[in-house]
Amino acid sequence: MKYSSKLEGVAVIVLLLGATVTAFAQSTMEVPQPAPRYQLPAPRYSQPNSDSTPIQILPPSIWPPRQSEPPISQATPALPPPPPPSAELTEPAPQTSLVLPAVFRGCWEGQVNELDWIKRLPGAHKVGFWTPKTYRLCYKRIGEGPFDLTFTETGVEPSDKIIAPHGVVVPISTDGRAYATMQSTLHFDEYTVDHFAPASTFTVDERTNLNCKIVGDSMLVSADVFGRRDGEPWFQAGWHASFDQVPN
Repeated sequence: MKYSSKLEGVAVIVLLLGATVTAFAQSTMEVPQPAPRYQLPAPRYSQPNSDSTPIQILPPSIWPPRQSEPPISQATPALPPPPPPSAELTEPAPQTSLVLPAVFRGCWEGQVNELDWIKRLPGAHKVGFWTPKTYRLCYKRIGEGPFDLTFTETGVEPSDKIIAPHGVVVPISTDGRAYATMQSTLHFDEYTVDHFAPASTFTVDERTNLNCKIVGDSMLVSADVFGRRDGEPWFQAGWHASFDQVPN
């Protein structure tokens, strides 16, 4: 009986110990784990790389938004400077209906023997001596018609170096009192000066702007000239002269 009671006591102790261990395990398993402070959501899709290994791509919503960057300022390119105005004088349209002031009536003659200045244009042929130019203008009317530049001529003082000069003058504008602008065109052929080469000629074309003002019995004229040699820009020049009124 004593041995049996001892066994019963041991069994009771074992049962009590098992119950304690079970309760402790249950209490341990029931303790909630602390939640993570920031939990990434599960990836929504994947993309294989070249080795066929899945690469997990997280959705952009988990990343903080990027600060918007200011647009890169595109500096406005500097505009190229405008090209310099052409040295060539433009050809005017003849003003057949232009009425000059009465002080221009009659015929005027003048000769330009010297230049105030001359400049060879870049890359042009060397400029030789100036050949004197002649002008004759007649502002008249024929019959009952209006006054008009009935005769205009610009030429070259006779020279054995010049062949067949011919030119005309056209009116451009007037202030209605004693001032007018005109433009002349002159063409001629000129012999080259080369003692070691056969005689040859080149063509010369001169276009001249004339600023004309009547003062007393004279027409005071200042002008600028643009010259071409064989069709290529050659020189620029300027001169002034006094044209005299002559009998018709």
